[in-house]
Amino acid sequence: MTALLSFRDGVKDFCSKYDKFVSPLCKFILAIVMFWSIAHLTGYNSMMSSMVVVLAASFVCAFLSDSLTLAIGGVYACAQVASASIELGITFVIIFVIMYCVYIRFFPKASWVIMFMPFLYIIKFAYFMPLLAGMLIGFAGMIPAAFGCIFYFFMKYTADYMQLASTTPADSIVEGYKYIFEHLVQDKTLLLTIIVFAVVIVLTYIIYRMSFAYSWYVAIITGGIVEIVLFLVGTLSMETEISLSGALLGCILAILVAIIVQFFKTVVDYSSVENTQFEDDEYYYYVKAVPKIMSDRKKGSKSAAGRPETPRKQAPSSAQRRSSTPAHRGESTTGATR
Repeated sequence: MTALLSFRDGVKDFCSKYDKFVSPLCKFILAIVMFWSIAHLTGYNSMMSSMVVVLAASFVCAFLSDSLTLAIGGVYACAQVASASIELGITFVIIFVIMYCVYIRFFPKASWVIMFMPFLYIIKFAYFMPLLAGMLIGFAGMIPAAFGCIFYFFMKYTADYMQLASTTPADSIVEGYKYIFEHLVQDKTLLLTIIVFAVVIVLTYIIYRMSFAYSWYVAIITGGIVEIVLFLVGTLSMETEISLSGALLGCILAILVAIIVQFFKTVVDYSSVENTQFEDDEYYYYVKAVPKIMSDRKKGSKSAAGRPETPRKQAPSSAQRRSSTPAHRGESTTGATR
């Protein structure tokens, strides 16, 4: 445990010390993940799907906010879809602008949920997102999680339609809209996923905010178990195409990863809880203080910094000696201070 705490504190200290370099590097890597996911799901334009374009766009996004990065990602996805079908590209723009203006501009910190949902779907690890959103965002994470699912399924059905149209030419533009939106509306898997993610986010956040011992880990485990149960019941009752074994394994792995994230976020010592109470003119306060667990190196540095220094006995100055002893006859003040 001590080695893990030392490793965690070392990582956090390194990131804090070199934040000017670490933060853009992390944004650069995450932007690469987002653009690669979009190119993987669409890829209609070979030039835009090249790694040169992906790296260049990611480098620009490394110095921008999350909301602007999401906007650039939306423009990139729109350009990919429009290169295959102008009409579908315009439709995607309308959906994305509505999503961006209605929600993201008011909750910019939740934009990363939409940015990385397609990637999690690609690696079949989307079950991790509601646990993470419940831990870090709360109720506000329900809407971007739903948008992220719609974003992924829209691009998925667009790819399916373009593949179908390449073998069987469509008679009209309306068929493209009909194919995509009928599948979106009638897709029980999408509906079940949105409902389950919303329930898990709310439940995880409520338990996570409680003050009983180990509430963070109880919230993660409870959210993961509820996610497994809801997907199991929904799959059997709604006859969706979700793999039960994949959902079970994905939720268990999501619980483990969420616990690791919480470990790097905060670890506290519930055996040393302190309770106190005080009042002022208007309120009476009950305070519960739970100390954080730190490595021995951190504890040593903190105690050394916080320990009050013992006053050292200093030799009296010349002015003090003059005031305590009578001046010699014939010695001037100027001569005494030399």
